[in-house]
Amino acid sequence: MKETFQDKVNLVSKEITDDPRWDIQSELMIQVYGFTLFGYALGVGRIICILNLEDIQEETIKQLTNLGVGHKYAQGLIEHATELFGSEDKNSYHSQLIGIGHSHFSSDDLTELKESIFKNTEALTRN
Repeated sequence: MKETFQDKVNLVSKEITDDPRWDIQSELMIQVYGFTLFGYALGVGRIICILNLEDIQEETIKQLTNLGVGHKYAQGLIEHATELFGSEDKNSYHSQLIGIGHSHFSSDDLTELKESIFKNTEALTRN
């Protein structure tokens, strides 16, 4: 099941980072991507593949570091995402990004998930 999980997370990452709008230089886009990807990975990993949280965190961190994000930064982002997912606070923007990713874990069509990365980055840029 771990291989299925990795394949699904790799597919989402590839869809997003192959898009011409992807900008690895945008810290905000990296954050939006990281929180959204974590939500997606959490859904796939826990509900479909029945993996432990550590494997899900490790894979999400790996996806970020494979893009060139520093390991400590990626680890901190995912630790924060984990705390938010388990908390009562569902109103923060980061919590909402996790929820968006999580809501797409069973989708075969990744278009809406991919678009959410770019639309949410743009919306946050304007605020």
